[in-house]
Amino acid sequence: MNLFSDIYNCYYQIMKSILKQQTALTLPELRTHITQTGYEESLLYLIPKLTTGEWDLFKQEDGIYLSKISKEFYVPLTLLQKSYIKSILQDERIHLFFSHEEYVRLDEIFSDIPTLWNPDDFYYYDRFSNKDPYNNPDYQRHFRTLVSAICDKQYVDISYESGAGHRVHHHYLPCRLEYSIKNDKFRLLGIEKSKHQKDRVEILNLDRMKDVELLPLTASRLPDINQIIRSSYYKEPVHLLIHTERNALERTMLQFANYEKNTRKVDDHTYECCIYYNQKMETELLIEVLSFGPMIEVLGNERFLEQLKERLRKQKRLSP
Repeated sequence: MNLFSDIYNCYYQIMKSILKQQTALTLPELRTHITQTGYEESLLYLIPKLTTGEWDLFKQEDGIYLSKISKEFYVPLTLLQKSYIKSILQDERIHLFFSHEEYVRLDEIFSDIPTLWNPDDFYYYDRFSNKDPYNNPDYQRHFRTLVSAICDKQYVDISYESGAGHRVHHHYLPCRLEYSIKNDKFRLLGIEKSKHQKDRVEILNLDRMKDVELLPLTASRLPDINQIIRSSYYKEPVHLLIHTERNALERTMLQFANYEKNTRKVDDHTYECCIYYNQKMETELLIEVLSFGPMIEVLGNERFLEQLKERLRKQKRLSP
């Protein structure tokens, strides 16, 4: 399974994109490309491999790195890769990204390929059971409409049912779709159209959307949603120590991929991570941190620590 992991992990994809460029790069340019293609913490692993020559992928001369891979280089799909694709096609969420006709065609192409796994092979012990209705035709239509709107910077009219059961109706500029592993749900990050309020990010669960329709109105550009979210962060980030046992570093970086964070190596067995968040993110972040047990130490901030302690006290009271 090492080959499978190497081909599909984030580092492989980062290096593939760099090598395909066929342009000479300085070390600062390599760093920039790695962070833009992956994450800031990707530098911790990749840069030492490249600068020491452990990965013999570049010619190095006077601080310039040039790919050793020719532009004619092509790698056909292996049976392992085809099996991976076949397995992905078994996931019910795949229907959100392909029409029925496209899916049938792909299923025919890979009909004789064995799967690496089946969805029933996995048991998610820390996931909520009320997942989104991925096979619902209305849900699929809403998802594709939102993807189209994001790509075209187009406003949408959304009829939405709140948690209290109230039906609301607003116009939004969709900016991003996010997936929550813990909840097994998609949510939309968008800007509500208003003449009197400054831009504010609204988070809407897709399964609560009753209708989504495109409007004949487009924006010249999408707002800097990351900057808007940053302005809502608490003053102090969550300060974590991550112990590397049981592959905890890779698992935490995957789990916290949707958060803004800074990560640095403390020693061979410990990494320090600061995660920036706001009130809307707090509950989910608490649950995610707790799921790692002793592999993560929470050093601060005080607000988060108190929330975490209170949640642990509640769990203890519920224990028999």
